[in-house]
Amino acid sequence: MTREKRLEYCTICLNRKMNAQKGLLCGLTNEYADFENNCANFKEDIEEKNLKLLKDLNASGHQNASKSLDHKKNKENGTIILLIGIGILFFTLYYFDSFGILIIPFGAIIYGARTYYKGIEQEKILAKREEFDKENKTT
Repeated sequence: MTREKRLEYCTICLNRKMNAQKGLLCGLTNEYADFENNCANFKEDIEEKNLKLLKDLNASGHQNASKSLDHKKNKENGTIILLIGIGILFFTLYYFDSFGILIIPFGAIIYGARTYYKGIEQEKILAKREEFDKENKTT
């Protein structure tokens, strides 16, 4: 098991200890974690786990996309905004001769695509969390 994989456990363990020189250590041994599949001393810090999930969900996708943490809502809203942008684009191209007005539909298309992508990234994060919970049989 790699150190990165071990850190997935250690960052949400009550036994974690931060060291200025070495980084995150096991508070019981004052060394880097060295377990292979599961740590016998692992005690889940629910608050830290939920805080980490919220940070990951918020940081996913593009920074100028929706601020919502609900992946389903982001995917739905992204699809709707994207389709509205495409509709406005065709309407604008058909009825107006000015290309300057095209910024409105392109803005909607880009925002809709970013919001949809944010929903996809959040869905991946939640799936990874569920997989982690299944491996550790926690809820």
